[in-house]
Amino acid sequence: MASTLVELCGLISSSVATVDARCKALSRTYPNLNNPTNPAEDESVVQDTEIVEAASIALAAASQLIAHLQLPARSVLETSLSFLVSAAMGVVTASATAEIIREAGPQGCHINDIAKKNGMDPMKIGKLQYTAIDSNKFTVPTARVLRPLATQHIFREVSPDVFAHNRISAMLDTGKSSQAVLDAPEDKHQGAKGFAAIIELNTDETFKAGAYIQDVVIKAPPENEADELDTPLNRAFNTHVGLFSWFERPENRVRFRRFGMAMDAGRRVSPPGSASQRFNWSALPERTLIVDVGAGIGSFSLAIAKANPKLRFMMQDRASVIEEGKEYWEKELPGAAASGRVSFQAHDFFSSQPIKDAGIFLISRICHDWSDSYVLKILKHLRNAAQPTTKLMIQERIIPFVCGEDESYRHIPGAMPNTTPPKPLLANMGSIVPYLIDMQMMALLSGSERTLPHYWRLTKEAGWEIEEVYRAGNDPMNQLVLRPI
Repeated sequence: MASTLVELCGLISSSVATVDARCKALSRTYPNLNNPTNPAEDESVVQDTEIVEAASIALAAASQLIAHLQLPARSVLETSLSFLVSAAMGVVTASATAEIIREAGPQGCHINDIAKKNGMDPMKIGKLQYTAIDSNKFTVPTARVLRPLATQHIFREVSPDVFAHNRISAMLDTGKSSQAVLDAPEDKHQGAKGFAAIIELNTDETFKAGAYIQDVVIKAPPENEADELDTPLNRAFNTHVGLFSWFERPENRVRFRRFGMAMDAGRRVSPPGSASQRFNWSALPERTLIVDVGAGIGSFSLAIAKANPKLRFMMQDRASVIEEGKEYWEKELPGAAASGRVSFQAHDFFSSQPIKDAGIFLISRICHDWSDSYVLKILKHLRNAAQPTTKLMIQERIIPFVCGEDESYRHIPGAMPNTTPPKPLLANMGSIVPYLIDMQMMALLSGSERTLPHYWRLTKEAGWEIEEVYRAGNDPMNQLVLRPI
């Protein structure tokens, strides 16, 4: 019998061979890690179904192989210090370093030239006047944050103290001029490319709040003393209001705008058109009303609306967000509001739902923001407003068990994963992101990502029953379709 090491190596070898063969069949080349140019053209081949499946196996096997081969002491030490990699990435995104390096061209940019543009202090983060400075005699923290990233294959150090972009680091670039980013940081994410807004959310609010997770979790108060507003974020920023109320404070204006852009960028992680390709929206009767509860600016519903012109949509959210949503829809689907295809309503989803004729209530990425008690309030209000034929669609991650899914829910169509990983891979394919997002919800809110059994129990209590689950390959989002009980 082959050893685990040999089995894992075999999976890597065969999967890479599959990727290579598929690329040749498509007359394409798999993207070069060192080449950040033409990302849209280069990355399209990565979305090919056969390549996605083979690459997923290779990645899972490679990660597991490292865990087997690496000394345990090194594994735990590196993991315990990995938060500093996040800190380094935060410095890079907040200082326009990615934009400065892109402007320098493929030959890269020397750290002193980066510093002259973004004003980073020679010995600490801050502003510096570059008068009478011998640029050959000082070092800047730029190299100290770029080097750990380059070691993680984010950026390249092409020669001593000279850094250039690669395929991964290009995701940190807004695509704007470095001067524009430095002059107006509050506008840097408007119309930006890449995922800088998400990275800054992760390396600012989440990063700082994460330091207090241990304090909040271990305090273990008596159940009747639990405080929904004693979150790690509340402690980190010395506040006692919910995340969204905190965002709306004047001093958090930049963070508030960035959060909206981060949520929109997060939706781009899903393959294009995935929102409209799972549930059969086109089978709904003409002029069916979809009420997007807590819609944000409405980007999820917009994708469905573009593919299904006979459906009607209502966006519900806080008044301040609704105004942004109106601008967004007019830009992306001009005339939709004037024709009545989309309407907007300021609404608090913790209050009674005013719409009684919805064909579908849609809540996308809402449940994970809240604890069970609050989610129950949202779902019960929707249940009270539902007709017998109304459906509820919940768009969320379903957190997998590392050991494999609970077979007792097999009766629900789509409840079980589409494929079973080959041995000896973990049942969850070694993907840690869902659990990190869960901890992010713990840090920022009193929310959580949930397993399917958790959703089953929670929705049952609110008067809904899961009738089908839609999963989609490499799309991190799942769709749960529920009927009123």
